[in-house]
Amino acid sequence: MKRMKLLMASISSAFILVAAPALGQPYPDKPITLIVGFPPGGGVDMVARQLADRLGKQLKQQVIVENRAGAAGNIAMEYISHARPDGYVLLMGNVGMLTANPLLYPKQAADAVKKLVPVARLVVTPLLAAVPSKAPASNIKQFIELAKSKPNAMFFGSGGSGNINHLAVELLKIQTGISLTHVPYKGSAPSVTALAANEVQLVVDGVNVVLPQVTGGRARALAITGEKRTPALPDVPTMKEAGYPDLTIYGWQGLFAPAGTPQSVINTLTREVDKALANPDLASRFVKQGTDPAYQNPEAFQKYIASEQARWAKVIRKANIKIE
Repeated sequence: MKRMKLLMASISSAFILVAAPALGQPYPDKPITLIVGFPPGGGVDMVARQLADRLGKQLKQQVIVENRAGAAGNIAMEYISHARPDGYVLLMGNVGMLTANPLLYPKQAADAVKKLVPVARLVVTPLLAAVPSKAPASNIKQFIELAKSKPNAMFFGSGGSGNINHLAVELLKIQTGISLTHVPYKGSAPSVTALAANEVQLVVDGVNVVLPQVTGGRARALAITGEKRTPALPDVPTMKEAGYPDLTIYGWQGLFAPAGTPQSVINTLTREVDKALANPDLASRFVKQGTDPAYQNPEAFQKYIASEQARWAKVIRKANIKIE
């Protein structure tokens, strides 16, 4: 019996000696995976890849962007809600995923959202209303008049049902009384491609997403939904300037972790995100693309999400948006 006790004590001591260095390793000690719920080339993906590059340099560990697209971001949320809460699998979340999806996809999204914790808000992006370059409308008022003359004959594209680029047009319809038919795509990139091909007659999406089509001459910018004009398109008026103050809208993106992630890991990530967004090179690139660094810590970000949920819930109910 004594020999058995001595043997067990020796094994326990050996385990502690072997495990201690691993347990004492500072975070992160291996690559981090950043999950994006949309295809490459969209607004969420663009921000994620630039942030991943900056964070990788700061943390001295690779941050790998992995696209798990589909179901308006629900596939990505479901995946990360079951990930190990150790800080090595993170999520790029946006306004649609965190505010609209729990209402529109209650079976899929409601539980997944509860299993996430905010790390930091990253950016806010004003939206840009754009039409095909050959459309007979050069400003938002002309487009509204055109749409009223052709009820239900014109189409608008979005990156998926419940995304901010969908909800923004639903709010435009409520505010102006126009009738447009929604065409949801699997991400923003294919929706703006459809706009350039005149398959849809309107897209209201992030400036960073629509801008290449405008500067390339394939789309025409009508108005921006931010409080002020964007340096990327200084001649394009805001919705407020055009006479629609209630159409001031921002898309936003944030970093999330699985619930149960150690607070020390959350603190590290929050600190490093704040540092990354303050980096002059990264901040300048974001601004040139039409998006603004807008860091918030987890507590402030949680309150912001709650206010956004209340705002867009009203739009969803008033527009009677349902997912078939």
